[in-house]
Amino acid sequence: MTAEERTAYLFLALLQARVGSSVLSRLGDVPLAEILAMPPAELAERARMAQSALGILEGLRRDFYPAVVYSRLSEEGVGVLTPVDAGYPERLREIPDPPPALFVKGRLPDEGMVALVGSRKASATGIEAARTLGRALGERGVCVVSGLALGVDAAAHEGALEAGGPTVGVLGCGIDVVYPRINRSLFEGVRRNGAIVSEYYLGEAPLAWRFPARNRIIAGLCDAVVVVEAPHKSGALITGGHALESGRDVWAVPGLFMAAECRGSNKLLADGASVLWDIQEFVDAYSSGVVEGATDHPSLDAAPVPAELPPAERAVLSGVGFEPTEVDEVAGRSGVEMHELLPALALLELKGYLGRDFSGSYVRRVAP
Repeated sequence: MTAEERTAYLFLALLQARVGSSVLSRLGDVPLAEILAMPPAELAERARMAQSALGILEGLRRDFYPAVVYSRLSEEGVGVLTPVDAGYPERLREIPDPPPALFVKGRLPDEGMVALVGSRKASATGIEAARTLGRALGERGVCVVSGLALGVDAAAHEGALEAGGPTVGVLGCGIDVVYPRINRSLFEGVRRNGAIVSEYYLGEAPLAWRFPARNRIIAGLCDAVVVVEAPHKSGALITGGHALESGRDVWAVPGLFMAAECRGSNKLLADGASVLWDIQEFVDAYSSGVVEGATDHPSLDAAPVPAELPPAERAVLSGVGFEPTEVDEVAGRSGVEMHELLPALALLELKGYLGRDFSGSYVRRVAP
């Protein structure tokens, strides 16, 4: 590794973040050491950049001071890895469009990573599935990778953290930008138990085009990608596509065929993705061995009713499924009168046995 090559990669990372295209992959066999000395017009032509990007390139070349960049990163506690660094993830080297630089806060695991992705507007069932899978993988020491977004992403990270397992969040914005802001405490938990990574330098805004681009990194870091729940048009499906392109395993959790939020993930299954129907089977496939103290995990469609609950609560809990269940349906399944049913539902929700989706229907949780 030479300092010139590392600096060239850093420059290309800053450039790609501004022009929104893969400059590195278009430069072909241009020696890295020549990039910083090449006239901007020639570099733009060699990289087949749009004419409108030339001004951006010229401005960046004028204002690019590597010592200042490294100093700012150091002040923020951010490391940077380029393809010439020994710590650059080997799996990322294998993908068609590896990031020129990866900015890192925390410690990036060396291996054993599984991505859990899905909709930001997931159902309560999808949220619980993501949290349960994250917890199961975390208990086995498998690193859970996701995008730190709302919905499935947040639940997957939370499950891993509940188990004390490693987890990595891949951002579609600057490494120091918390987006969405509501996830600030989750960001800190992920950083402590693993790492937050981004191909974008400090201060870069969460622009819409950056999120599909970051999905190739989520897929590239991992041995497998699991689409927990996704509608027909979803960024999670883009992640699955990158995984297939990079030769990774792709799994999907089957959902109700009538549910719009499951159409994309169900279509993946129709197209040949592996069916994730049993947590234990899946976790066994992606963990090197049983971690001491790890436990078996129930399927998402069945879980025992705790014997220590009062009779009315046991009956009500047995009447709630892992799909959204309305109050009238719970009453019919459980046989509990409404005057006892409503207080029991409230207590079960308070104890963590139940959750509710956006419509107010109740959903069983695997564990409180």
